[in-house]
Amino acid sequence: MNCLDFRRRLSAEPRSRDRALLAHRDACKEGCAAFWQRAQRFEDDFETALAMPVPEGLADRILLVHATGERRREMSRRRTWMAMAASVLIAFVGAGLFWRHADLGSLPALAVAHMPEEMDALDLTQPMTDAQVEAGFVGRATHLKGPAPVGVTYVHDCTVGPYPAVHLVSRMNDEPVVALYMPGKMIDKSTDFHRDGWDGRQVALRGGTLVVMAQGASRSTMAAVERGWRAAIEGPAAPGVGQI
Repeated sequence: MNCLDFRRRLSAEPRSRDRALLAHRDACKEGCAAFWQRAQRFEDDFETALAMPVPEGLADRILLVHATGERRREMSRRRTWMAMAASVLIAFVGAGLFWRHADLGSLPALAVAHMPEEMDALDLTQPMTDAQVEAGFVGRATHLKGPAPVGVTYVHDCTVGPYPAVHLVSRMNDEPVVALYMPGKMIDKSTDFHRDGWDGRQVALRGGTLVVMAQGASRSTMAAVERGWRAAIEGPAAPGVGQI
């Protein structure tokens, strides 16, 4: 069990006494014991709050407030239905224009939207073994053609938008860099992007697309990570052969 699995499991089952969970808590040097303590304190506070007695007559007061509010809402609906219809029309036209010009279906947008639930992975520092890294690619029916880069701290099979992906994090110069490889997803050319605080690059490979991105990492670090994963996925470049 790694740190991310531990924290996900604990978030879902904070009172779990699973042996593997407790063993990771006791052995981890990445702060999982403190995370466990915070979860227990939160559960204690939550259970204390639930144990408070319900004030007498609370149900009747809630019903009265609900009935009064419903009458007021009905009067408001009768006076404002035309304004609401106009608002819906404006929103519909505005949404049409927005979807026409936005790139919400682009790989950079999908990659950035995928990250909020994966932010804990950026804090991991323990390098993974080559076998663990390879297993992530096998899960997506593909294999590495070159050695995995050094400093890989996270690998997981994910879905980025509609695309099956291998989600990786490499730590280089103490800077975490995300790499998302989508086998079979082809793009015309490699391009850089900046979106919602993320700097990145979508890279056209022979068998799919690699998205490399980070928050605050240097360009040299990101370029090194890109080269490392390109060589691992496609195999070392032949002498004199340029890259895409």
